This record gives sequence, structure tokens and C-alpha cells, in this order.
Amino acid sequence: MADFNKIDTMLGYIDMGALPEGQNFNDFAIEFFNETKTLTLSTYIKLRGFEKKIPKIMNTKKAGEILLDTEKSDEIKTFLARKGYKEPPQLSYKSIMLLRKVNLYDNWQRILHFIEGKKSIKEINQATKRELLPIEVERLENFVKKSLKISDEELNWLLDKINKIDEDSEVKKAMKKLSNY
Repeated sequence: MADFNKIDTMLGYIDMGALPEGQNFNDFAIEFFNETKTLTLSTYIKLRGFEKKIPKIMNTKKAGEILLDTEKSDEIKTFLARKGYKEPPQLSYKSIMLLRKVNLYDNWQRILHFIEGKKSIKEINQATKRELLPIEVERLENFVKKSLKISDEELNWLLDKINKIDEDSEVKKAMKKLSNY
């Protein structure tokens, strides 16, 4: 049976981006996973008012699961040892944003690239982004053109402007404010 008071306390720590005194992130994530594995966490999070922290909370649970699975996998322990880690490196709320529903090996590769300073989170996520097939691109273009009732030239203009907005955070903030006005 889940200890809901303990889960609520742990959700508070995750919300603040903090850890209980005397506990490291890996131990906290494993404990959080063990406490929440029997309940539908996304529903519980919404009921408790933590909707804005769903990715952070779910990734903390995923980190606990990965750490437990790592303890059971000789292959992953050998991989980490070859990289110079006798035990899994300490994760953080920032590093867990790299976790995906893929195999242990891929998750550890992503995390180690970040921990070792080889790549930023954005670079790692962009490198593993799935490319669209040409037919998917065509379908998306047709959908947008039909929905917005625009031509090919107007779509190209719009995509160019969206890319420029995405690249400039100040323009992005200004556009967000204007769109909500």
C-alpha cells in the first residue's frame, strides 16, 4: 500500500527541486519509484495540484526505475565501469530531463554525454530527434495549408518567421505576450 503522506512530501521536494537532508538524488529517486510504482502517478499528480511539474515528477520516477534496473544489469554495470564509474553516477533534476522510454544503454549514454560536459541537454535531445519521412512532411504541410487557408509561399514565409521567433528568446517572449493580449 502506498504511503500517500510520504508521496506528498516527496512531491513537495521535487516541486522545489530539492532533496531531503542527508539523501542523495539517486537514493531519493529509487525511493520515489518504489513508493509510486503501484499507483497511477499522473492521475495522482493532477489530483494533488502538481500539473505543471508532471515532466519533472515522471522523470524522477523514471530515474528511480533506471537506477534499480541498472543494479540488476551486469551489462550496464560493465558499460559504466568502462566509462570510469564503479557505481551509477549521481543524477540531478537537470540530468533526468534526458530520460526517454528507451533501453538502459541509450539512457545512460545520453546522461553520460551530459554529465561529462560533451553536450548540452538541447544538443542531446536534438541529436536523437526522429526525422520526418517525406510523406509525413507533405501530409503536415497540406494539413497546415488547408487549416489556415494559405498557399505554399505563405506557408514558407510562416515557417521562416516561426524559426526566427524560436531562435530569439526575446522575440519569443514578446510574441507570447502579444498573443495573450
